Amino acid sequence: MNKGYQSFIEHTGSRLSKNSFPTNTCFSTYRFSSESGTGYTSIYELNAFASICIAEHSYHRDFEYAIISDESISIHQYDSIDSDRSYLRGDVYSGLQYIGHTSDNELCRYVIKKNVPAKVIAVQLASEYYETYLKKEVGIRNIDLKTELQVFPHGFSIPEISSIFNQIRSFKGNESSAKLFFRSKIDELTANLIQKADELRRLSANVSAADRYAISEVMTTLNQSLSKRLPLKILAADACMSASKFKYVFKAVAGQTLSEYVTQKRMEYACELLTNSSLYIAEIARLVGYKNPGSFSAQFKKSMGLLPLAYRLNKISA
Repeated sequence: MNKGYQSFIEHTGSRLSKNSFPTNTCFSTYRFSSESGTGYTSIYELNAFASICIAEHSYHRDFEYAIISDESISIHQYDSIDSDRSYLRGDVYSGLQYIGHTSDNELCRYVIKKNVPAKVIAVQLASEYYETYLKKEVGIRNIDLKTELQVFPHGFSIPEISSIFNQIRSFKGNESSAKLFFRSKIDELTANLIQKADELRRLSANVSAADRYAISEVMTTLNQSLSKRLPLKILAADACMSASKFKYVFKAVAGQTLSEYVTQKRMEYACELLTNSSLYIAEIARLVGYKNPGSFSAQFKKSMGLLPLAYRLNKISA
């Protein structure tokens, strides 16, 4: 087990559970229940190359902790979380994906806010994966993965990455099939990141700092207005751009088209509401900008692989 997971398990007083992670018996699950809170951390290790972590915690008070890291690249997605501003990489919000690189024995400090379940899935790539496996076994010698992934912004949302994480969560194979499946998903995730990094680098080459700031302001507006339909013409005017320039710059900054970004954010918010509320599907559809619940359900299944009600029941049973 890597140092980061070991540090966290020791810090929370988690114990290895006989009841494995609900969707896959190949994971080792550690559970804790204390004055601080309750939760589980499920870990699958793919030899020395990589590991997958699926965790859900809930704290009764703000939870501060520090871990000692390994040399690694990690890709996280938060399905639900509220983090203090002192969090290492800035604010964390539901639906956030981020990539981080840590050095061996680096100390990382975190603060998780109380009363909001912290639900996260992560893939951690060990140096053996990107220094040995990719270069020597796969033959990708012209890419330094650590440098390649620095092009990504602090927080991003890539639908293909969400899809891979959902497939990992729902896989229920045996130990032999799990090794093949999870390795293929880790390779697929890495391939998507390399491709997306190349697209971002090419798109962002001619984007000014002022245009980046304008788009970040628009993204904030979109995140706060998911129930509304904001026309492209108005958003472009707010950013002081023509419609054609706005579409180009938005994709360069966000890594997605405007419609992809809005859909992704709406589905993330819908997931949060389905998990943490008892609202009717029609009401959730309205809150995320859909007048027709049927249209919402169709888009949700396309994005998440399940209809809204099935997604809610799956979360409850887990």
